[in-house]
Amino acid sequence: MLAAPLAAALALPLGGCFGIPNTDEIAGKAEEAASQAGELASQAQELAGTLSNIEWGKVSRLVVKDAASGEVVREVTDQGEIERAFAPLSSENGLAPAPEEPAEYTFELWEPETQKLGQDASDLEEFKGLEATTYEGSPVVTLEVSPIGLKLHISSQAAADSLRALAE
Repeated sequence: MLAAPLAAALALPLGGCFGIPNTDEIAGKAEEAASQAGELASQAQELAGTLSNIEWGKVSRLVVKDAASGEVVREVTDQGEIERAFAPLSSENGLAPAPEEPAEYTFELWEPETQKLGQDASDLEEFKGLEATTYEGSPVVTLEVSPIGLKLHISSQAAADSLRALAE
């Protein structure tokens, strides 16, 4: 009867020898996973903030391109149509892994730069504030906030379908 507890007691210090991780390794992996989760949560929060700060009335245009050829499929200037297409993204927070499917369409959201003191309105240029990509047969939408270099993949069939409708 004493053999089982004795064997267990002897095996604990030898765990690393048999490929069983020790408590320090487990704690290290848990800390690494928590750090990655925190980083993803921070990125998701930053993206949500960016999407909510888009002043749809100031968006100059949305350029829809075929992802394979780069050919412009459509250019949308109707602010209401653009806002409705991106509306499903405002309630999404489900991050997804990078899709394996080929890219289908890219959607470039162009905005006018902010006029600076002393700058003439005729000198204002546009900048690409956001780029979204849909993938063939996939609910994943990749969002890239160009000015800050943030890139996230979100799984939302509603958002993917809403954006695809702009290409038709």
